[in-house]
Amino acid sequence: MSSHQSLVLAAAQAAGPCPVGEESVWQARVRALSVDLFVLGDVVARDVQRLSAATRFPATLLAVTVEESSTRGLLLLRNVSGELEPAIRTDRGDTDAGAAMIARAQALVGRRVLVYKEMEALASNPMHKARVVVHLMDLGPETEAIGEDEAKGYVLQAAGGDKELALRSWQQASLPERGPVTATQLGGALTRIHAGEAG
Repeated sequence: MSSHQSLVLAAAQAAGPCPVGEESVWQARVRALSVDLFVLGDVVARDVQRLSAATRFPATLLAVTVEESSTRGLLLLRNVSGELEPAIRTDRGDTDAGAAMIARAQALVGRRVLVYKEMEALASNPMHKARVVVHLMDLGPETEAIGEDEAKGYVLQAAGGDKELALRSWQQASLPERGPVTATQLGGALTRIHAGEAG
């Protein structure tokens, strides 16, 4: 059986039984579904190719913000060494794939994830590459607290060394003055800085 015949059979199953007297309408629906499945096959093949070429690393997802200029999501990740990862972005948020990845990342804030990352050449300068996330696998909630000094160091780093901005972000996110914080609490402060909400 050819691949096209397989597509038509799958489309016919999706369309359901043909109502008596509506053969032409049913055939048009099967034809449209067959084309949709063919196109979907190409999309899935590209996704699988990106995944197979991606490098992987575990991390805790602390926050997700969206860049206005590019519409890309920006993920703030803490790796297993306890360091903030360099910037990693999603596909553009004005594409279906980019919007879906931003939504998935936002749902995984405060959790441990396996990050599938590729290096993408910049359209403006193909010689330079950016880190782009192509998939996130949920590894469960982050149960380990982050120490006070470490957490405050992250916030200060995100604030570019601006102590007043770091303090405002910490307070506005309702983080405790003393003691460890959760990944979700820390993410709240970092998100405020990156989104420019700590005024």
